[in-house]
Amino acid sequence: TGLPPSAEEVAAVVSDPRSDEVVHAELVDRLLASPHYGERMALPWLDASRYADTNGFSIDGGRHAWLWRDWVIHSFNVNKPYDRFLVEQIAGDLLPDRTDETLVATGFQRNAMVTHEGGTIPEENLVTYGADRVRTYGEAVLGLTLGCAQCHDHKYDPVTQRDYYRLFAYFNQTSENAYGGDGGVNAGPTASLRSVLVTGEEDALRAKIASLEALFATPDPAQFDAWEATERAKLTARGRDLALHPARVLSMTTPNTGSGFRVEDERFAVVERPMSFLAFDMALELPTGDAVITAPITGLRVVMHPDPDAPAAGWGWGEGVGEKRTFALTNISVSADVVPSPQVNLHRLVPLGRATASSFAANGRPDGVLDTRPEHAWMPDLESEGPVQVTVTFEQPLDAADVTHLTAQLNFGRHGNVAAKRMEFLVLTGEDDDADHPRDIVEILEKPRAERSVEEQCRLEAVFLREAPVLEATRVDLANARERLAVRTEVHSALVMDTRDSPRETRILHRGNYADPREVVAAGTPDFLPPLPEDAAPTRLALAEWTVSPENPLTARVAVNRIWKMLFGRGIVATAADFGTQGELPSHPELLDQLALDFVENGWDVKRLVKAIVTSRTYCQRSDASIELLERDPENELLARGPRFRLPAELIRDAALKTSGLLVDRLGGPSVNPYTPGDPWREISHYGSSPATAQSFHQDHGEKLHRRSLYTYWKRTLPPPSMSTLDAPNRETCVVDRAVTNTPLQALVLLNDVQFVEAARAFAERILGHDGDDAERLAWAFAEATARRPSSAEQAVLERALARERRIYDTNPDRAEAILAVGESPRDPRFDPDEHAAWTQVAALILNLSETITRH
Repeated sequence: TGLPPSAEEVAAVVSDPRSDEVVHAELVDRLLASPHYGERMALPWLDASRYADTNGFSIDGGRHAWLWRDWVIHSFNVNKPYDRFLVEQIAGDLLPDRTDETLVATGFQRNAMVTHEGGTIPEENLVTYGADRVRTYGEAVLGLTLGCAQCHDHKYDPVTQRDYYRLFAYFNQTSENAYGGDGGVNAGPTASLRSVLVTGEEDALRAKIASLEALFATPDPAQFDAWEATERAKLTARGRDLALHPARVLSMTTPNTGSGFRVEDERFAVVERPMSFLAFDMALELPTGDAVITAPITGLRVVMHPDPDAPAAGWGWGEGVGEKRTFALTNISVSADVVPSPQVNLHRLVPLGRATASSFAANGRPDGVLDTRPEHAWMPDLESEGPVQVTVTFEQPLDAADVTHLTAQLNFGRHGNVAAKRMEFLVLTGEDDDADHPRDIVEILEKPRAERSVEEQCRLEAVFLREAPVLEATRVDLANARERLAVRTEVHSALVMDTRDSPRETRILHRGNYADPREVVAAGTPDFLPPLPEDAAPTRLALAEWTVSPENPLTARVAVNRIWKMLFGRGIVATAADFGTQGELPSHPELLDQLALDFVENGWDVKRLVKAIVTSRTYCQRSDASIELLERDPENELLARGPRFRLPAELIRDAALKTSGLLVDRLGGPSVNPYTPGDPWREISHYGSSPATAQSFHQDHGEKLHRRSLYTYWKRTLPPPSMSTLDAPNRETCVVDRAVTNTPLQALVLLNDVQFVEAARAFAERILGHDGDDAERLAWAFAEATARRPSSAEQAVLERALARERRIYDTNPDRAEAILAVGESPRDPRFDPDEHAAWTQVAALILNLSETITRH
């Protein structure tokens, strides 16, 4: 299942009086029936199928492909025969008994990267898409490096360039356009389909939604009174000690060429030729000389002055919103940094705080933090000619002695003018005088409650329900539950395959050059493999049926080898993607033959194959090895001991979540964004240059933070950093064999990443809730993570560690509060903070043992 057993589960198996063989077989059957079995089996297939949530090329915008991932999990859970598993993915749209389920399966081929960049060449893009499908089919299904024959005959294997383009012809008949995937909309062909997973959670979700909605029906009087008092206090303090300091504009840059701009009097950034959806980057110098700032810097205010000569639809070029004078500000961020040259380094911008906005002409305010999502774009109505201001309030004030420069980035989207004629920048010290509410709400807050009308009180209560921090977790839970119900019950866009109305000609490309097509070829399979039936049609369905025919010597062997590799860490053929002459010879060729033959003769039954392997004496061996055996057989090619290997990145995180008690085990659904440091996507994005999605990272909250790692949003140009550090691929192309490295950065992640520190904190709560003294708690915690009791020497190490951490936190209570504040999951207030912090560090030690992250 890819999840560790609990200490209690291990104890139950060990203490079962029946024979090991009977107990083991029953355990395997139970685990094969678990819905988490499908998640574990899906993981290597996602790598091989280059599954991701973004398009890869160009700005790497988002896509919606998770319905195919649901199909994969479902297929393994219901034990879909492997031959049918492949046929549906290769040609599910062409089957005589085609259904929505077989159609969504064809997303396997649509997982390829695509581009919407208009500057690329259509013919080249289509060749790139087709070549990716041939390569994936070759490595994932046949174990052949077919891609080597795109430009010439294969140098080592009997695959000619003609063979390559005959295979290419099967995948060259889709109606897929050369461009697509802009704005987070799936590139065609697509279909509106439902998830095939059956989870039975719909009624429970409806009940949860009704329960949460009831909490919002009537505000809690005590919570409302406390919130109102806080907001009134903020209004009283507004503007206290506020001072504004003009910053000097050093330079202004933009990734969009052709946009005129200049600096005027060192105070104004002037946009001379605004364009739609721009990102402007400002290099600012703080006041010097007699005007130098000495007080802590609390924020930056941008004042935008409209162009009185602009057309009615905006201050420059843009689509406008009706006839109103508008602009759309989609993101603003500020970072403190020394600016080494007139060019701002886009890759060093780190947001310092939260943006709020108001205008001198009372033209509106944003709904929450400004960001690139269209629904959060701030589009004030500029019927007046007054300036508009936006303020970024820093999370922590900056020490003016340490700061000489600021860099600011403003991103303007569509729907009106995109930039003001002039922008000036004011550095703030003291309390900001911007209100957190529109003026009409401020006026209601300033009134005594007895003087408010019923309508005014209701409006204020609505703001409380929408914005009060005390209700934030409830709002998140309700939003997540509503979304989950929609995932389970509604149709969603899926990437699928189809066939063009008119056949597309396929030619051999000289040296693989799209611009140099030569001889026309018909669809067909490599000559060195068994031939197609004489009456086979030139369709993907014929290719699919040939792929799983008993005569094909590769498909079953490749599948068996991949599953063997998943279970042993090394395949019988070590080069799982290359069964050719440059790949390694099988260590046990007769075993591979026998397993493949048995697999086919028994209906391509995957669960039967898995059970046969994991109940074998070979698999059940201990993984301990003597020095002599390690010297003789370091890679365990002789299978003289049980498998031992570092777990994949996803399973390391899943194990920490499971052991900590944080794991949310919902099955399937869209990808989620758990903790990630900063906003790394922005480092590599065309930020602000279009309305494309996945250009800025937005962390999820609530239960989405603790879903299985299989469901983490996969951005190809920057996959989840913690999992990349632990060798997860970027999935730009097919990967059948992940690299395994050991680096100090991996320890950095496991000891310091928010999700692992939070897991240690939650695990510590479980340990503290366990009955017994310190010794028993330590022994249980060790067994919970490693599936065995500690030795006396290991127990002693744990006891010394606990004593050390208690001494540290007894004398440093602030450090205890700091570590217990990591992560968004609530902390159990029953436990003493110092004691909880000490056990958190012990839990972190246990979660970072080699044995915890190793299949041993």
